[in-house]
Amino acid sequence: MFAFLQSCLPDTPPLSTREALRAAVAIGVAVLLTGILSTLLAPGALAPVLIASMGASAIILLALPTSPLAQPWPFIGGQLISITIGITLARWVEPPLLACGLAIFLATFAMLRLHCLHPPGGAAALIPILAHHEVQQFGYGYLLTPVALNAILLLALAWGLNRLLGRAYPHPPRSPMPDPHGVGNPLPTARTGVRAEDVRAALAKEQVMPDIGAAELQRLMAQAEDNAITRVFGELNCASVMSRELVTISSLQWAGEAWRLLRQHKVGALPVLDHIGQLVGVITLVDLLKHIPIEGLQQDAHTLAVWLSGQSGNEPRVENVMTRTVKTVREDQPLLELVPMLSDFGFHHLPVVDTNDKLVGMITQSDLIAGLHWALVQRATER
Repeated sequence: MFAFLQSCLPDTPPLSTREALRAAVAIGVAVLLTGILSTLLAPGALAPVLIASMGASAIILLALPTSPLAQPWPFIGGQLISITIGITLARWVEPPLLACGLAIFLATFAMLRLHCLHPPGGAAALIPILAHHEVQQFGYGYLLTPVALNAILLLALAWGLNRLLGRAYPHPPRSPMPDPHGVGNPLPTARTGVRAEDVRAALAKEQVMPDIGAAELQRLMAQAEDNAITRVFGELNCASVMSRELVTISSLQWAGEAWRLLRQHKVGALPVLDHIGQLVGVITLVDLLKHIPIEGLQQDAHTLAVWLSGQSGNEPRVENVMTRTVKTVREDQPLLELVPMLSDFGFHHLPVVDTNDKLVGMITQSDLIAGLHWALVQRATER
């Protein structure tokens, strides 16, 4: 019996008390303000100034703001289409129960076909039918006041209150992936795992309409993948794989010395330190190539050797050539956080600093690969 009761529960984790209270307060405020503002804007309305289905809509818009059912078109379209069907059937179908059944059938079919399914629309379709046979008759003017008025006010309030609660509403679609090279290739981290087209294909095979959008489902799947990877590689941090014995250069030295050190030690970048040993930049071969006097090379190939030796008198200092905006990482930072930096964002070397921002190491793409490979081997050995 207990197992049966457990199977009746949703498999989603419950909200914390704080989040549940915040959502409930926002919903109550939204319904209250919708009623007050509707009364002020339509003081002479004969129909009720707040229709019952707006209470259900407020719960969906503010408790489930990422759901496809909560987006603006399903909300507005679902309410207005359902009310229109209800008003029409109240006029032309006499048995109220038959009219109610037909209204739900037609409203559901219309909302599904027009891609605006909104469950409170079912209640909205019944309001004109039940009122027609009990108290009053609603004409098509009821669509404007109070239905459209309620819907516009509640939508505006849902937008503002969701933003106030730190949520994006309407729920934005997944932004397109950047293409830094302009050739149409996905970023390295996007070439593996689940892609957007995989998610859409899976949703298209479902026999029922899923209550989650493709972009939101892909985001949650990516988060689940990150959690799984962290569970496997989480113990590795930057201090585990970084190079500790570093070749550095002073910002006041000649740029030619940087060239010599890069070639001698076969490294791709040198951390640049100031007179007190603080990291102030990084210098790479690319930085040097940008400042080589190309005009002189066209006349005399010996110009390059003279320039690099510092004998030309025009050779800049390291501080004039280096890259000043440096992306650094902490020595206790999880190694997995470096994957997008060293793959998608174009970094090849990342200086590692301690809590006092003092340089303590350097991590390259090779270090990242070696660290992850070591973790995989260790986990396989443990199994």
